Amino acid sequence: MSTLSQAADSPILIVPYMWIGDFVRCHSVVKLLKARFPARPVDLLATHLCAPLLDYMPGVRQGIVWDLPRGRLAVARHHALARRLRAEHYGTALIMPRTWKSALAPFLAGIPERIGFFGELRFGLLSDVRWGERALPRMVDRCASLALPRGAPLPSQWPEPKLVVPDAELADWRRRSGFLPTEALVALAPGAVGPSKRWPMASYAILARRLAEQGFTLAVVGGPDEKPLAAEIAASAGDKVRDLTGP
Repeated sequence: MSTLSQAADSPILIVPYMWIGDFVRCHSVVKLLKARFPARPVDLLATHLCAPLLDYMPGVRQGIVWDLPRGRLAVARHHALARRLRAEHYGTALIMPRTWKSALAPFLAGIPERIGFFGELRFGLLSDVRWGERALPRMVDRCASLALPRGAPLPSQWPEPKLVVPDAELADWRRRSGFLPTEALVALAPGAVGPSKRWPMASYAILARRLAEQGFTLAVVGGPDEKPLAAEIAASAGDKVRDLTGP
């Protein structure tokens, strides 16, 4: 049974969840893979929404930027993606989403080692089917365990994801956003796919108030839909909150 056993220098493709928070969490998997296989390049499949984050993820060779529709199969688009993947000669693909179609392009591309959880009856699409997904308590456990040999115990602590932004770029962002160079900032991102996945706003309010009392400036980030949430957080921490939500 395959367990990340391809050639020592063959590239690895990660097929992550395409929500921004889950995408960032995948950097733990990148760090784990680079520690285990320093000679194997690691690429990430990414949507155009997530792709800008790749520039700040050490250990990622490149992103394969490809948008696929969520509500339909789009067979032609999957075949086109498979041709793109085939050109990279991947030895391994880690397929984190449990959907049938998330494993389709790696299968069509002929990637020899395709690791993922059973999910939606993915016999054949995966070469290494893993079980017990629902017994794993956290999303990071489910994603990062795919980078370990089958049956390996989970570590007590996974590598922490870390986005590295160049100092000059960070200084320019502070200037454009009106923050002082030495101002201590904490970003809050209250948005989520839906209310059931959102941390309670009462908890955000408590956290914002405590951070403001400690002297931090709070930047609430998100899209236009998060503006009411930013206003709610600002009501708890006053002028220490900056609303950076919007298009």
